[in-house]
Amino acid sequence: MAPRTTRTPVRRSVPRSPGRPGTRRAGSAPARVLVTAATVAYLANCAWGTAVATGVIRTKRLRVVHHALFVVTATLTGAAVTTPVWTRSRAAAFLLPALVPLAAAPRIPARSRAHWRVAVAAAPSYLGAVLGLRAGRPERS
Repeated sequence: MAPRTTRTPVRRSVPRSPGRPGTRRAGSAPARVLVTAATVAYLANCAWGTAVATGVIRTKRLRVVHHALFVVTATLTGAAVTTPVWTRSRAAAFLLPALVPLAAAPRIPARSRAHWRVAVAAAPSYLGAVLGLRAGRPERS
């Protein structure tokens, strides 16, 4: 009788999605989470600022809310920008230009037109990052 040879499994160099054989993963989970969280924080900050500017919300005692939302947005965006360094996802690199408006907005008077224009200038970066995450995802059937 011939000796049995054990067959070693073939190692894949490309990570596969757990449910769909043959598809690539869309970046990494930490990158997706951080980019999504930064985008949600940015949208919440814009919504709160718009509500205050239009008079829907009165913030005599609640000014700290907009400041807290800004700190959360800036922190999450800063963390998300670092993900291309330590993960395979490159979508967060779109957030790099958003750091400029985030750095400039606190130095501009809140009641001026320039304040909201600078804040809105970051929107394309967040949109690009979210679309970059979606572009790496496999299509669903």
